[in-house]
Amino acid sequence: MTTVRKFDKKCAICTETSPQSIMTSTCTLGYPDLDLRPAEMQRSSMFAWLQECPHCGYVAGDIEQSQVKVSLDFLKSDEYLTCEGHDFKSDLAKRFYRHHLISKANNIHDSEFFSLLHCAWVCDDNDDDLAVGIRKLALKSIDKVDAKNDDEMDNLKIIKADLLRRSLQFDELVEEFKDVFFEDKIKNEIINFQLELAVKKDSACYSIEDVPTKVTVTLNGELHKKLNLIANLKRVSLADVIEEMLSEKADETDMDELMKNYYSNL
Repeated sequence: MTTVRKFDKKCAICTETSPQSIMTSTCTLGYPDLDLRPAEMQRSSMFAWLQECPHCGYVAGDIEQSQVKVSLDFLKSDEYLTCEGHDFKSDLAKRFYRHHLISKANNIHDSEFFSLLHCAWVCDDNDDDLAVGIRKLALKSIDKVDAKNDDEMDNLKIIKADLLRRSLQFDELVEEFKDVFFEDKIKNEIINFQLELAVKKDSACYSIEDVPTKVTVTLNGELHKKLNLIANLKRVSLADVIEEMLSEKADETDMDELMKNYYSNL
């Protein structure tokens, strides 16, 4: 479950104190979206991901800590207060966008990008049409993110593919990812699914649970004969027999063991 507590926080910019929501625990139960947005309950904890000073408008993960250069004049500027003219339906979307502006002004590329991604998620939750435009902005900054290892680089590619599709840039997605290959099988299946959706001009939200998985089966000579016998007895195709066996125990990859279990029940 998600646990949130209120604490008084002193703003590092204006020095005023205000109560802020602090998330002390959370969890996820289920699959993330294709852009790696977490499942519930963490999914609904976004209101506690950033703090916002109600006195000066400063936004940060912890408003008591300021590792950036922010002036009160910047926080009072029209650009900041109006979110550069984006009329968001949600105050939470405004909070993430303002954090993006602070990060951008300080060349903190990771939070510059992820604040936009999170802003788009909030727009999704509020049926805000600005979600498409925010994703397009996020695409302009994703390549600036400094991935610390290969896994982070792969995850950024996975996110980028979804950003392109959900911002209606289907042709761009196909062109950029048609030849992309990962060492990880699941990541390849995610990209193949994205390509299929792009061809269909499908910009809907999907989770990793929706990704079709493909099973490759290698049959030795003796096993092939036995499966053919079953197919002949049942008057179905060899492919139908294999599919039925895999559907019964899809998490098994040992075809000999599957064969023994199935064959003994004939």
